[in-house]
Amino acid sequence: MLHIRIGAPPMTFPRPVAVASGALSLAALCLLGTAGAAARPSGFWLGVPALTTVAIVAGVLLVAAGLRRDEAARWTGLGAPLVLLVAGVPLAGVGALSGPPLLALAAAGLVLLLASTRGRCPRLLLVPAAFTLFVFAGGRSSVRVGPQGDEPHYLMVADSLLRDHDLSLEQDYREGRYTTFHDAPLLPHYRVRGRHGEIYSLHAVGLSVLILPAWALAGYPGVTVFMALLAALLVAEVRGWVAELTARQDVAEAAAWVLALSPPLLPYAGLVFTEVPAALLLAFGLRRGRRAGLSTGGLLAVAAAAAVLPWLNVRYAALAVLVVVHAAWHRPRLRPALALCLPLAASALALALYHHALYGFWDPRRVYGARPEMALATLREGLPGMLLDQEFGLLVYAPVLTLAVPGLVLLTRRDRRHGLPALLAVAYVLATAGAWHMWRGGFNPPGRFLVPVVPVLVVAVALVWQRRGLTAAGALLVGWGLWTGITGALEPRLVHRDRDDTATFFRAESGAREWTTLLPGYVLEHPARRPLTALWVLTLLAALPWRARRPTSARLAASTLALVAAAEAAARLAGPSPAAEARDAVRLLGRPAVAVPGWWAQGRAPADWSPLAGVYEPHRFPAGLSVGERLPLRPGRYEVALSGRLLPAASSPPPQLSWAADRPGAPAHLVDLRRDARGLVGSLALPPGTGAVNLRLLGGTPMLLNRIHLRAQPSGRGPV
Repeated sequence: MLHIRIGAPPMTFPRPVAVASGALSLAALCLLGTAGAAARPSGFWLGVPALTTVAIVAGVLLVAAGLRRDEAARWTGLGAPLVLLVAGVPLAGVGALSGPPLLALAAAGLVLLLASTRGRCPRLLLVPAAFTLFVFAGGRSSVRVGPQGDEPHYLMVADSLLRDHDLSLEQDYREGRYTTFHDAPLLPHYRVRGRHGEIYSLHAVGLSVLILPAWALAGYPGVTVFMALLAALLVAEVRGWVAELTARQDVAEAAAWVLALSPPLLPYAGLVFTEVPAALLLAFGLRRGRRAGLSTGGLLAVAAAAAVLPWLNVRYAALAVLVVVHAAWHRPRLRPALALCLPLAASALALALYHHALYGFWDPRRVYGARPEMALATLREGLPGMLLDQEFGLLVYAPVLTLAVPGLVLLTRRDRRHGLPALLAVAYVLATAGAWHMWRGGFNPPGRFLVPVVPVLVVAVALVWQRRGLTAAGALLVGWGLWTGITGALEPRLVHRDRDDTATFFRAESGAREWTTLLPGYVLEHPARRPLTALWVLTLLAALPWRARRPTSARLAASTLALVAAAEAAARLAGPSPAAEARDAVRLLGRPAVAVPGWWAQGRAPADWSPLAGVYEPHRFPAGLSVGERLPLRPGRYEVALSGRLLPAASSPPPQLSWAADRPGAPAHLVDLRRDARGLVGSLALPPGTGAVNLRLLGGTPMLLNRIHLRAQPSGRGPV
């Protein structure tokens, strides 16, 4: 798949010790990444991997090391954070690079391996392979999440066109026709009624018309497969675009697979949003518009792609104009200009007539009502939020796209008539989406409004690879995106945001230090978001390939340790987070683990953490004092102990512990606590399907609360 020749010749005869060290480093990254990690008061808990995982990882790495001994020797540098981790160095940055994030480093090692191989995936297999991948990802999303946000409303319009042959939706929503694909009550999205009081969707009709054949043939599953096909065609389009610009098939293939396996395309493949079709049309128009000797049919195809864009969303009208201007700039003659401009003019006129027929006005923007939708002041939050917000930020999940910054400069220097429209397209999308009050997009994976220009960004990244090669820091950027992309495809609920300023992905896929405390949040008022943003901007800029340097073991070690240092600096900027500390402590609760430092094994790892407040007074917490939020506990029985001292030591009853599943409307369950030498002790039993839980202390006498302790009990054991 990935095939980027670095330039410098590899080591001819690496020492066996270096090869063994590199293979062991990558194996440890894989095993510790899958086994997980947790925090303990004086160090870390490292999970014990399953024997099947050990066997699979060992077999794959033995084959890889045998085939590419030179690459295996370089993997040693990726294991540099492991030295600090197994030594139990009590730094937040070390805890951050434990557990699942280690898989990002392992992915970087595999990227280096693939980049050095001569074999490539046959070109004809790219679209089928990408299509299969996207069908899998889209299918899991449709089953585990279902259509959310704007998706069901596009489906409702398609259903109305098919069933009633009109666009009026009042009856459709009243009859609940959405229940075949959406199991919750659904209200229509509209702000302005039609000329005769009808309810029409405020969403543009283009996507609903586009998916109509798939909806008619196979309903919602058919639409998911169709959207996956569009994503696969986009991958092929980007591959061809890079190949034409660089004349490097290896770089083109690498760009295509990085696009396919990373956010934002992988989470959006199969979802019913306008962004992927818009990205395909934009890439199609910009790629073919620069070709010399394009026939009249080719010019009309470019014009048609531009003409369709405004029907997907009115904000794409400027992109349509850019596509036409770009193509006309390459052929400044009257006949080609007419072939390009007339379809777009006809599309604009038809769009105006369409809105006049439905609403009585010509301007498509008026369907959003009189409320102002955009303001330049929003850019202060929207722009950094779209890029670096831990829930919605594009670069948080696909940091390799940072390389597009120098890449767009390279593209403009190489071909101004091609580079300037690409640069303007990126700037326009950033400005318009960032200035909108809903810059995050709603209930959707990260980077939604930037998806249309992601092909441009990937092409720019490919130009950097052609010029500089794959550096050590660049491999880490790619590896991080592969980790977030593939993990999100396997469990799509992790990348569908819940808009509470803490990312579901980084709550679940963290080790001994949760990444939600290290990344900025722009949905709510995150107190340290601006310093954290500045820190990660500097970190990403430092990762740019300022010079072409071969990714040696030493450079890989320096890059990974720089990531540890950045995470440590972020932890110091953000300060403590008791809620995250509780989750960090319970990640391996009840599982086999090894304590470091000390290297002693525990069949059932315990959990200990500090409470959110040191003094519990019932009158100050009438709804209860939170002592654990969103704790990822498995079903089973647990002993809970609250160490501290009751105030005053009287005959008043002790507080009760309340637990509830972390979902709206979940009932609360009370646990009686009794006094003992440690403070208060009780037992709670979590049935299957509970998921994450919230713990609260209710009523009773005041208490000085020091720490909370949880211990998993053997199955079948009676009350403690």
